[in-house]
Amino acid sequence: KLKNNPDARVVVCCGKGNNGGDGFAIARLLANRGYDIHVVDAGEAKKGDARKNQLLWEQFGESTSFPDANATRLLEEADVLIDAIFGIGMEQSIEGAYREWIEIFNSNKKALRVAVDIPSGVSTDESKIFGVAAQCQHTITFQTGKPGCFQHPGVLYSGKVHIADISIPENWPVNLPAKEAEDEAAEKNLTPHTYLLTAEFVNDLVPERLPEAHKGSSGHLLTVCASAGMGGAASLASLGALKSGAGLVTACVPNELRDRLPGQAPEIMTVTPHNAPEFFTEEHADYVEQLAAVRNAVVLGCGLGVHSQTAKFVQHLTKHLEGPLLIDADGLNNLDEQTLKERLGVAVITPHPRELSRLCGQSVTEIQENRIATVRQLSQEWNVVLLLKGAYTVIGSPDAKIFINPTGNSALATAGSGDVLSGFI
Repeated sequence: KLKNNPDARVVVCCGKGNNGGDGFAIARLLANRGYDIHVVDAGEAKKGDARKNQLLWEQFGESTSFPDANATRLLEEADVLIDAIFGIGMEQSIEGAYREWIEIFNSNKKALRVAVDIPSGVSTDESKIFGVAAQCQHTITFQTGKPGCFQHPGVLYSGKVHIADISIPENWPVNLPAKEAEDEAAEKNLTPHTYLLTAEFVNDLVPERLPEAHKGSSGHLLTVCASAGMGGAASLASLGALKSGAGLVTACVPNELRDRLPGQAPEIMTVTPHNAPEFFTEEHADYVEQLAAVRNAVVLGCGLGVHSQTAKFVQHLTKHLEGPLLIDADGLNNLDEQTLKERLGVAVITPHPRELSRLCGQSVTEIQENRIATVRQLSQEWNVVLLLKGAYTVIGSPDAKIFINPTGNSALATAGSGDVLSGFI
């Protein structure tokens, strides 16, 4: 915007901490380039770099401290607003003059609003805001993306996030002495092992299919899904697997659905245990174990229904299936936390917040406000890969790593999309 309109009035909002210090430095650099720069600050900055940059700015121009009436006028008349009020590490609700300041900042709808590192009021590491937050069209974040900018509701305040490399070594603060590293990490509120998924990263995970590959070398998936009235779940999970590269897919379904799955693709093979007319019970578990023994992976749960006998069926398979197992939907609704902990083999679970709430005992609100911390904790406790559905999926692994998927949109909020995802995985 400044390139196209060099006469634009720029107002930099500077708090008292290090984020404010960055704001003073930005104001100085833009003033050096001849732009019309004004600073609204919170009074005298704290000691250290913030204060040094404030003193340097005072050699270039004046500041107006909020809530001075002139500060309000500058905010309302600005063409570009830069938010450097609060940075990372916020842990308390924004009230009083700071709240009023941010509300006036947000009310200027004609201005281009840009956040420095993270919008003021957005949690650095979690899916929440602290009472009020700066509404920005762009966020210039330093060195690494801040998880809070890629979780709802923080994503609504961050706009387009630009990650600026400022040459911090990859192993920082690991390369500091242990105690110093610990103190530095605490001060910076750093969260280890949190990654933002990119197309390049995901593409590298897709196994290469060799020219001589055939259906038998491309994996055979068993889907154990469906009950009376929910046959489409088995079709969707199986089709998701086929479309994402599985060489063979067998759907194990109740008797009445064999060869009669809604919308069944002709490639999907169907099998059924004896005497399972409408839903599965514990007596069918041995049959499924035999099927799974000669397949590469199992999807368990989509459309199974919730019955006391089906719960015993799911719990038995969770404990005894040895190969890779994905549990979704009614597989989770029929499961208990203790059974999941007792599983020895590889497991992936894909709950939405309400399913996870039932399984772990936390409320949906608690989970949604702490999506990253919740997933990190439970994936380690349960020794599973945990994919928490919702806007901006969070994936956790038993080694404490977290992956955030910034893609997708609300078009996926429709029946069956979770079944397809199970097949994809």
